[in-house]
Amino acid sequence: MNVLLLGREEDCRDYLDYAEQQGFTVRFFDPPQLAADDRENWRRTVAEAARAAVDLTGVDDVISFHDSYQIQLELLRGELGMPTRDIDTLLCLADKTRFKAHPAVRDHITRHIELDPSAKAPQALAAVSEALSFPVVVKPSNGFYSAGVVKAGTPEEFPKAFLQTKRVCTVLREGSGRSLMLAEEYLDGNEYAVDGMVSDGRIIPLQIHRKLPPLVGPLFHEVAYLTEPFDAELGRDFVALLDSVVPGVGLDNSPFHAEFRFDGEGRLRILELAPRLCGGGTTTYQQLRICTGLDAYGLLHRLGREAIDPEPLHHRVALEYDAPIERSGFLKNTARAVEVCRKNDVTTVHLHRQDGQFVLAPPLNFETVLTAYFARDTREEAEALLDVLMTDCTIETETEKSS
Repeated sequence: MNVLLLGREEDCRDYLDYAEQQGFTVRFFDPPQLAADDRENWRRTVAEAARAAVDLTGVDDVISFHDSYQIQLELLRGELGMPTRDIDTLLCLADKTRFKAHPAVRDHITRHIELDPSAKAPQALAAVSEALSFPVVVKPSNGFYSAGVVKAGTPEEFPKAFLQTKRVCTVLREGSGRSLMLAEEYLDGNEYAVDGMVSDGRIIPLQIHRKLPPLVGPLFHEVAYLTEPFDAELGRDFVALLDSVVPGVGLDNSPFHAEFRFDGEGRLRILELAPRLCGGGTTTYQQLRICTGLDAYGLLHRLGREAIDPEPLHHRVALEYDAPIERSGFLKNTARAVEVCRKNDVTTVHLHRQDGQFVLAPPLNFETVLTAYFARDTREEAEALLDVLMTDCTIETETEKSS
C-alpha cells in the first residue's frame, strides 16, 4: 500500500514502524493553511500544493493524525476520488466554540462563554464573573495536548490563568490563523475518554481511558491513561451521549476520540469530540493492541471503503505514561527514563525528544517527550505501576544547555 501522510515524519514514528512491518510505502506532505474567506478555492489550493510537493500517482490512502490537518485531509481525499467525511462536520469538531454551540451538543456541556483574546484581564474577569460561577477553566478554542488549559479557582486566580491561556492562543493563531478563548465552569468529577470508530452510521466504542492522576487543576497535563476494552453495559451513559452527539454533528466513517467529565451531580458531560485517532495515532493503536488485540491503523484504512465490525480478541489493561516536565528547559538524562520503562516490562516506548533540546512545561507545552505503553492483567496492577513510574521515571531539564 502507498500511503500519503499529512504531517511531519518526526511526529509519526509509531505509524512508520507499523508501515514498515506491513510493507507500506509512506510519504509525507505538510499542507498549506486555508483562509476562512476563500473556501471555494480550498480544494484547489490543497491539491496544487500536494502535486507540487509529492507524486500523487498510485496513492492508495491519505491519512493524518493532526488536528489542524483534518480539513486538508478530506479535500485531498476528495481530489483523489477516495471516501470523504463532511467538511462542515470537521469544521465544527475542530473548534470548541462551534462544537459547543451545535444543537446536538449544547444540552450536554457545561456553561461557558467566549472571551475576546484582545481583552485585558480585568475586562475578561468582569465578563466571567457576570456569566459564570467560580471555579472556571480557561482554554483555547482549538488547542490540543492540554496546552493553555488552566483552572482559576477564584477571581483572584483568574488574571494569571487568563494570561497563560492567552500566550498559547497567540502561538496557535500563528499556526492555524484562528484561536479564540473560552471560559467554562469547572466540572468537579472524574474525566474519561473513549476511542472508537463510526462505520456506515454505526458507532463503535472500542476502549475507554481513565485519566490518572485525577485532573483537578490548576493545569491539566494528562500524565497517564489507564485503558480497558469498552464495556457497553458499564458504559451506558457514554453510549447514550455518543448516540446523541455523533450522528447529530454528522460524523461518519471516521475514527473518534471523545472526552467526558462527570459534573457534581453525577451527570455526564462531553468536553470534545475529535475526528481522529488519539495521541498522534499512537495512543489508540498501542492501547487498543494491548487491550483487545485489534489493529487501529488497519481499521482506519478500511473506514469508508467497507463496513467494519471489530471483535476484541482478548481483554487486558493498558497503561500509557506520558512523562511530565516539571519546568521548561533543556532535556537531560532521557536515557535513564527509558531504562526505567524497560525495567518495568514496557511494551513500547517512544522518546520523541533528545537530550539538549529545549522543551516547554505545562501549560505552554505542545510536544511529548517520552511516552511508554505497558500491558497488565488488572487495573490494580496498572495503578501500582503508575505509582512506580511517577517516582522513578521523570524527565529532567536544566536552564542552560550542557556543552
